[in-house]
Amino acid sequence: MAGDQTQVVAGRNLVVYTAPWVATPGGTPTTGCPLDSVPWDNGTTGWGTVSGFVWSDRGYTRDGLRFRMAVQRNDVNVDQVVDPVMRIPQRRDLNMETALAQINAKNLNDSTGQGGIFTVQPGAGAGHQDFIVSPTIVDQYIAAGFDILNPGDLQPMRIIGWKGLVMADVEMQFQVADAARIAFNVAILPDTSLTPANPGTRVAMFRDVAAAGSGPFPT
Repeated sequence: MAGDQTQVVAGRNLVVYTAPWVATPGGTPTTGCPLDSVPWDNGTTGWGTVSGFVWSDRGYTRDGLRFRMAVQRNDVNVDQVVDPVMRIPQRRDLNMETALAQINAKNLNDSTGQGGIFTVQPGAGAGHQDFIVSPTIVDQYIAAGFDILNPGDLQPMRIIGWKGLVMADVEMQFQVADAARIAFNVAILPDTSLTPANPGTRVAMFRDVAAAGSGPFPT
């Protein structure tokens, strides 16, 4: 077995980004992803704005980051054999999930996909920020990004879902012995805004960044 410690990923260097989804006609399947030269988040610069995607760091998380891809297939059977001769794909679900551990109006807005934010900045007097839930639900498409620092080579691994809708059953529980958190679950949809729409449609991407002069990627 060819073991490579640089491909074993663990640790606390995890960042969640969100951005309002923007159409990218004429773009490529990676338009909106930060350049490889952008380092893993250092707490000050982050991803910033890339090709219209205004990426914002959502702060502390709890219980890690999860990217799930589930494919459902229907069996095709024939009389002559007991095993299915084909399994036709019928459905695929892609989800990006975590729990946000910073309780604020923007995280509530991103986690529910509902409502609006209204802010009165503090000055000479006190200020406030409200998350207002309206009686109607309007789809708010967001892009979601995970930025993970690989401790093996100190380079980032990045996962981006380009266009999504939140699906979380949001519950905030305030307790004595643990941090309150907000469930964050984005279901990724096809982004058909690229031209040509086919095959330019994109869904998600995983990028493993390697430093200059490092060894080749595994094949």
